[in-house]
Amino acid sequence: MKKLFLLAASALLFACSDSDSGENTPERSVTQDMVPLLSAKKDFSKDTVIYLADSAKFVDKLIQIASFSDETPVELIYTAKAMASSIDIRLQVQPNSSGGSIFVSCNPNQDEKIVFNEPVFPAKSSKGFVLKYSDSLKVGKKIYYDILKFDASKSTQNLCNISKFYYGIHDGLVKVISKNGIELNRVSAKVYEDAEKRREEERARADSIAQAVADSIAQAKADSIAKAVADSILKANSISTEDSTNNTDAEIPEEIIDLAESVADCIKKAYSSGSLTAIKDCQL
Repeated sequence: MKKLFLLAASALLFACSDSDSGENTPERSVTQDMVPLLSAKKDFSKDTVIYLADSAKFVDKLIQIASFSDETPVELIYTAKAMASSIDIRLQVQPNSSGGSIFVSCNPNQDEKIVFNEPVFPAKSSKGFVLKYSDSLKVGKKIYYDILKFDASKSTQNLCNISKFYYGIHDGLVKVISKNGIELNRVSAKVYEDAEKRREEERARADSIAQAVADSIAQAKADSIAKAVADSILKANSISTEDSTNNTDAEIPEEIIDLAESVADCIKKAYSSGSLTAIKDCQL
């Protein structure tokens, strides 16, 4: 038994030694065109929240995260997800034993990833998706450098919610084009804050108008109910409100008038306050 144990231990040690020496570990690598994508490890620390806007003053807020592994060569996993729109992008740059791959996912409801194996730009996937690289891209008044463009517009099977996106190696997502051609460009936090302020003001105005209309309708209904109640009280005493208005000689007992006005006013207040159960407190 002891001999078997020693043989087993020796075999395990031998296996570990081979593994440690790297003889059984395939060498990881990437194509030369993939190298720049993995060189921006420190550039994303300040911009985890970004903003994209179209020409119609719609501004969307996105959370972006870039994660770099500690291995050599490093692996990159980048995600950008919008708060309001359907933009949901994942970009993975993965070294492997055959020159590396780039994986793109741009639709949260689609499990299938778009794969570019051993990419040399411009790179094309089996379904017509394209990756291109450019030195710079002007977005608004700002120029972004080292741009990876993903193009799904000519794909035979577009799995994405979008047509194109532009990924800045140092900045993350800088531009997105929707399937119907609307451009969303990177903007500053101030543009987003100004848009939020405008939306708040518009909501406040809409709420004010809605409240004024509701108050007007409630007041009209309250006046109608109050008049009906007053008429009923006076009718019970053989006097109508029209008679009391048009005939100054009509003898209306003071207590009847006071009662009608008191009950009508009580009902109007109860109705206007939105608490119809309070009408029960309007005593005749």
